Amino acid sequence: MNISELKLKPYAKLAALGALGVCGAVLGLFVFMAYFTRSIPLGGIDQTQSILAWIGMAIPFALIIAAHLVYARVLMDYAKD
Repeated sequence: MNISELKLKPYAKLAALGALGVCGAVLGLFVFMAYFTRSIPLGGIDQTQSILAWIGMAIPFALIIAAHLVYARVLMDYAKD
């Protein structure tokens, strides 16, 4: 069987929606982690360390989200053809 003979178009839209779901889940994970690394008056880490933690988490999460958005767009374009 050749790779061009495979019928993958029906699953491309589902895979694209899965990639968008990963984007939402990663964003939710970032918000969850940012909530627990905020500075509060009763204790926890200070404001400077809190901002550094958010930046340190935001960069890899943004890259993961961007990669999945590109992948979802490619899959949606493939599903249209």
